[in-house]
Amino acid sequence: MDSHEERVITEDLLERARSHIGASLKSHPPFHEHVTEDAVRHFAHGGGDDNPIYCDPTYAKGTRWETVIAPPMFFRSTGVPSKTEWTDDERALARDPLSGIHSWYAGDVIRWVRPMKAGDRISERRFLKDLVEKESSFAGRTVLEISRREYRNQRDELVVVSDQINIRGGRQKKWGDRQKYASYERHQYTPEEIERIDEAYEKEFRRGAEVLYWEDVEVGNDLPGQVKGPITVTDIMNWNMGWGLAMQFPGSHRLAYQWRKAHPRAYMLNAHGIPDTIEAVHWDDDLARRTGNPHAYDYGGQRIAWLAQILTDWMGDAGWMLLLDCQVRRFVYTGDTIWTKGTVVGKSVTHGQHEVEIEVQAEDQRGEVTATGKAIVLLPSRGKGPVVLPPQIDLG
Repeated sequence: MDSHEERVITEDLLERARSHIGASLKSHPPFHEHVTEDAVRHFAHGGGDDNPIYCDPTYAKGTRWETVIAPPMFFRSTGVPSKTEWTDDERALARDPLSGIHSWYAGDVIRWVRPMKAGDRISERRFLKDLVEKESSFAGRTVLEISRREYRNQRDELVVVSDQINIRGGRQKKWGDRQKYASYERHQYTPEEIERIDEAYEKEFRRGAEVLYWEDVEVGNDLPGQVKGPITVTDIMNWNMGWGLAMQFPGSHRLAYQWRKAHPRAYMLNAHGIPDTIEAVHWDDDLARRTGNPHAYDYGGQRIAWLAQILTDWMGDAGWMLLLDCQVRRFVYTGDTIWTKGTVVGKSVTHGQHEVEIEVQAEDQRGEVTATGKAIVLLPSRGKGPVVLPPQIDLG
């Protein structure tokens, strides 16, 4: 099997990749074709979120939405391809010229326009927006790959727009060859540390049906923080069960063989000479080390979902998360614990919307910042009434 483990970015490869900017990209059938109560609950639980507006149909019926709605990051598990007919030229441009070059999720700029409700069927349009060359101390010559994803419901209403950023770089180096994580050691927890984490879980805040008004928020207010961890392979598998694997595998055994036959560059040989998906870097330490990491690591989208949760828990059912611009700064490995926090940094009234700007970040148990971002949340006003959903965006 040709696993293409040694493939690196060359000038010729980058030039070919740039010729694909603006081209529609093919996407695989989604993990969730329909937004259902079960799918939403499984996704929320996979990220450690049991907010009843996602998980309890009886509770959700009493909210302004009158039904279960999906957590903000649910869109990453859904989206039926909107483009079904392709010319030969379109098929050629839809292929990934960087196939076999490893991809690390690096961030997202996401705008939410409408809720995803139980019963919705979501379609997705995807295209390559830009490629930006970047030198990395971790992976050498890399490219920031920005792909635009647009999601619409069955009423053709725009629901979510995402500009997802992936770092594409060589996967051929082993742990220790790259100095950034060469000195990493897995943390050994004391009973006292576990007790502190458990206390944080016990005190986790959720506003729920209580209304938070824009007038009652002040710049400098801190959001109640949350903890996620210590991260285990079990946690990562729970995330996968709710979200679905990033490659959207069609199944196991013969079905997995057929997928591997069609996508050989998405596989590596594990320590026993067995072809396994590159996604196994999230639960297999050996394969993770062959991408320059000391251990298996979390999904970037998983971490952004954690940051989104402190925002939705803080704003309550009456708020609306309009925008989240996040960057994934460092890897989070199995055994790490993540503490999320946020601070209000601005307030404004824009086009009649009462906006609150919030800085968010995630830190591990070493105090290293692993993700940062800025969010805009809409809140009801005592004088102007409830939040009005943003107008539909003209994307051209």
